[in-house]
Amino acid sequence: MFRPFLFRRLGPLLLEATRRGYAGAHQRMVQFRLPAERLNDLKERLSKGDGPPGASEWNEIRRSILDERRFTSTNVDSTVLGLCRDLTTGKSYVEFLRSKGIALNLAIVGNLLRLYRIQTGGGGLSEVDREEIVKIYEELRASNPVLDGNTCEHLIVALTLTERWRLSFDLLDMIKLAGTPDSLTYSCLIERCFQEGEIETGWRLLEEQATNKRLPNDEVFLACLNHCRKDRANFRSNLEKMLSFTNAKAIFLSKRIGAALRELPREFNLQAAEARMTDSGKCSHCKSTLASIVVPEDQFQALRDAFIQAVIIKKDIFNKTTPKELERFQTFLARTKPYDVVIDGLNVAFSAGNQKSPAVYAMQLAAVVRHYVRHKKRVLVIGRQHMDRWRSKDMKYIRENAFLFFTEDLSQDDPFLLYAALESGPRTDFFSRDLMRKHSFLLGDELGAVFKRWQQEHQFSLVSITPDGRVIIRSPFQYDLYAHSLPEEPSRWHIPLVDECLKIHKVEKQATWLCLKFE
Repeated sequence: MFRPFLFRRLGPLLLEATRRGYAGAHQRMVQFRLPAERLNDLKERLSKGDGPPGASEWNEIRRSILDERRFTSTNVDSTVLGLCRDLTTGKSYVEFLRSKGIALNLAIVGNLLRLYRIQTGGGGLSEVDREEIVKIYEELRASNPVLDGNTCEHLIVALTLTERWRLSFDLLDMIKLAGTPDSLTYSCLIERCFQEGEIETGWRLLEEQATNKRLPNDEVFLACLNHCRKDRANFRSNLEKMLSFTNAKAIFLSKRIGAALRELPREFNLQAAEARMTDSGKCSHCKSTLASIVVPEDQFQALRDAFIQAVIIKKDIFNKTTPKELERFQTFLARTKPYDVVIDGLNVAFSAGNQKSPAVYAMQLAAVVRHYVRHKKRVLVIGRQHMDRWRSKDMKYIRENAFLFFTEDLSQDDPFLLYAALESGPRTDFFSRDLMRKHSFLLGDELGAVFKRWQQEHQFSLVSITPDGRVIIRSPFQYDLYAHSLPEEPSRWHIPLVDECLKIHKVEKQATWLCLKFE
């Protein structure tokens, strides 16, 4: 049985840890990993249901990890605590350290605080547990006027489980002194704001979280849904605010949230059914078509005008090109545009594999060019200078049937590809498998969002080339990918669902949707 007096004894240990460079020093250390087999053995032992190890077994576990050459007395204890899967086991190890007179560094305290959050999913916290969290916070603040970012994050994740959760706001400000709070930190605090009815603060932090490129987790949206249920008079407007937020911030909701939406009582006059979307954007449930995604002319012009300065020339520094090469390219564009499609030559060629011969690369590229030429399209191929040495009948075909521009071998060809497509006009498509994420980032939030919509509308890519030379192309899904209502039927929403909210997803159509209608 874990003894309650343990946390009354933490003070001296924490003070000692402070004298040893407590405030952040241990958090920034390189994270070492145990060999996979040894790691699995320890995880299995520490997750058994027959209680935590005794002092002798803890001593053996600690010693065996120290035998790994990469571990020292500085990082071994945080490693052991990081392997603990429940609060009882973690506290047992902390008590073992206390009995040995071993000071707790920040990494140890951080992993212990993590276990309090895990405990909420495995039976909940007792009042004693919550008092311990506050006690750790008080001892840390007494020893450190300003805490490092990692420690603040660990504390917020635990403090938001207690009645003293508002202490987290000062800690959040401390994190911002030198960095950006992580997703879990934001999510835990926003969740508690919604739970406590501090809705305005919760939304302010949610906007801040999204602006800082941090994804909210499921618990945030579940707490928001609970708020919607409690505020019955404004149920629809509150729910639509949440759904509109996910669209504006390009966030996918998880299937877990979809299940919660389907379970909302009918007393809210809400119908929700799982659905699929065809490639033409038609809903299998209501048979209506998703909103098309078309970049307005004024937004396209703003994107085209800003692209060269944001992506190719940054702060008067040419990014992976030269003023002479850019001038040569602009002269070429003025002479040859407009195009129907701009093709990333190397991207298409290397889709055959990067250990092939130039003849195979040229054949691959020529097949795609031939596909568009047969459809009477005006084609530009962007390549690199070494491709000029690919001498074959396929390269001859490309030269005779498409415009061809070679960048220098050290240049990046993606910016040239995108610049050519934008300069050619709003109807021009481009052909590449590249996700283009870095270019979206360089454009900033507002224009980056416009770029993503333009990319979704106009990017085609190669799936395969059949033995008889037919080109199988992946066409863009030209409909809104995120939760949205229909202009002609504002009471109906279509919501894409993913397996996990925090999973990174490609910008592509999801398999599962929710068709939701307010009656």
